[in-house]
Amino acid sequence: MFRPDCRYWRGDKPCEFKRICSDCPHFQPLNPHILIIKCRAQGDVLRTTCLIPSLERKYPGCAISWVVDPESVDLVPRSRLHRLWPFELESILALEAQKFDYLISLDKEPGPAALATRLRSRKKYGFGLNDKGNLIIFNEASKYALRLGVDDELKFRLNQKTYQEIIHEIAELPYNRDEYVFYLEEKYQQKARNFFSFYDLENSRPKIGLNTGAGTKFETKQWPRDYFLELVRLIQEEFSANVFLLGGQRERDFNQSLVSLSTRPLFNTGHDNSLLEFAGFISMMDLIISSDTLGMHLAIALKKPVVALFGPTSPQEIDLYGRGIKLFAGLDCAPCYRQTCPDLKCMKAITPQMVVEAVHQLLFAL
Repeated sequence: MFRPDCRYWRGDKPCEFKRICSDCPHFQPLNPHILIIKCRAQGDVLRTTCLIPSLERKYPGCAISWVVDPESVDLVPRSRLHRLWPFELESILALEAQKFDYLISLDKEPGPAALATRLRSRKKYGFGLNDKGNLIIFNEASKYALRLGVDDELKFRLNQKTYQEIIHEIAELPYNRDEYVFYLEEKYQQKARNFFSFYDLENSRPKIGLNTGAGTKFETKQWPRDYFLELVRLIQEEFSANVFLLGGQRERDFNQSLVSLSTRPLFNTGHDNSLLEFAGFISMMDLIISSDTLGMHLAIALKKPVVALFGPTSPQEIDLYGRGIKLFAGLDCAPCYRQTCPDLKCMKAITPQMVVEAVHQLLFAL
């Protein structure tokens, strides 16, 4: 007798235990089967992983599946999931054939919200679309999160809840301040190890990583080039540290210009690292300095001390779990969540000396 209701059932090939279903001691029902839809914003995908331990506590033995954008599949811990579905047509067709016990929809964009509306589930939480194509909520507990999107006074000034608290509220789960769930295999650190070996870097010196980019959505998160150059000088004078530039393709020219203009030695870790190799470099640092970007979230996930620079976005939504310092000038115009700005005065108000003082606090706390 076959058991296609087992979480290990494949059908197209033997299951991981290589057993025929009849009397198999490894049988586990898909009960309850939970689907998380969180596709967008890589940093948000990463911090949504804190839901996994909460769901496992509330529903022991649950089978959790996740829908995520293809670019973010490496940020979700496959070993803790029943299935991981890239947000693309083949996955959508397979998902529409299923029925879930609980569905947690956390994206407000039309595509993921429409998928959440179309799928079958005994209970839904979070966001969907109505027949006019407008955003709606599935449960009353999601009203606060919906209001955050339409009420600037609440989001910019009044809200004191972190993102993690908000998504637990949406999912009607107790919040225990669980950290991100992120596993980095040692092989993804090898490129960083080779880099350190090539330059014969002294392990006795602090390794400080500058994540120089502003992400893909908000140019307004960009800290000025001359501030980075001054910061490098101050850090090396104060701490005799090795300073590393972190970034991807978007930061290629910016980081190369820092190397060219700096009067102090800088180590550029390159722009062609994979997502996990980028995380591998972060994992080897003693401290990370970053604006509110994926690099900051990877540092949090890897439990690294972080100096986080906030300008156009809300610092209160970020939890550094007691290992970091947030710098936010608190100007009248900030946060604004604008994608462009003529003067970037909120980021310019965070001076290199302020960052150095935060670095000093964190390094001497280690």
